[in-house]
Amino acid sequence: MVKISVGGYDDGEGPSNRNQKRRREEEEKEDEQQPQRSFEIEDSSIGTQEHEDHPAPPDDGSNANTNGSATTGRDRSIPIFVSDPDVFDCCICYEPLNAPVFQCENGHIACSSCCVRLRNKCPMCFMPIGYNRCRAIEKVLDSIKMSCPNVNYGCKETFSYSRKNDHEKECIYLPCLCPHIGCDFVASSKELFLHFSHRHVGSGTQFTYDKFFTVILSTDQKTTVLQEKNDANLFVVHNNHEHLGNIVRISCIGPKSMAEFQYEVLARFRGSTLILQSFTKIVQGQIADAPSNAFLLIPSGFFGSPQLKLDIRIKSQH
Repeated sequence: MVKISVGGYDDGEGPSNRNQKRRREEEEKEDEQQPQRSFEIEDSSIGTQEHEDHPAPPDDGSNANTNGSATTGRDRSIPIFVSDPDVFDCCICYEPLNAPVFQCENGHIACSSCCVRLRNKCPMCFMPIGYNRCRAIEKVLDSIKMSCPNVNYGCKETFSYSRKNDHEKECIYLPCLCPHIGCDFVASSKELFLHFSHRHVGSGTQFTYDKFFTVILSTDQKTTVLQEKNDANLFVVHNNHEHLGNIVRISCIGPKSMAEFQYEVLARFRGSTLILQSFTKIVQGQIADAPSNAFLLIPSGFFGSPQLKLDIRIKSQH
């Protein structure tokens, strides 16, 4: 097995030019303290020079496995430690390169989308680009296999580098932060549900899909957690106290690929009813961001008390 350290060339141009990276200076300093990213080359033609320098001994039948059959192949994959992972990104849009990859006469490369958007003119040297494929880069990209960044949270998938963004969008093991105030536990959404159920017993409101239930919270209480009884999903009721009143909305904790849930929130008092019908925003933990476009504004003094009484129904996805 061979270990290779790959770094980007630095001629002031192209994908390894650090001055054109999207990272901020402080992020670059943090990255210098992080371990190098590990990839694996699986293309049998990669590393040919290494085998030429150290040819395999002739197969005289002595190389047999424990079952007595002769070895017909060998694992030719090699681990690669990349000091600059951005070398595999398009230097224009900063997205992972994917075939087809094009190069100009001076060797600058770009993805097909950027070639069309720039009207086939290289932004580095203004030479034509988008007509000549860079087969070498395409072959390397197709050979690179990487582990999911969420491997520590349970994901065991490996995929080509060009699929990195797509996989991260659909990975169900995306880490989520515990919604309980003061808890910093992070895990996949399914593990998080188990954690919350065992470590924060009684702190959430249990409910059943498609049925109304009541939640009472103070006007200055920012969140309360909802637990579905038959499903491993956590929901968060967000409450922002503003000058005009309270802004209420509901989100669901889960991976980005998770489908949104339809829900209703009713605020009733003395014959008046305020109703919100919307879809949950999918989040990865308790967040204090600005309200989304869909929220229920409960005017100050609507209930005549410092408490909010909400009737909520979250619909199942079946």
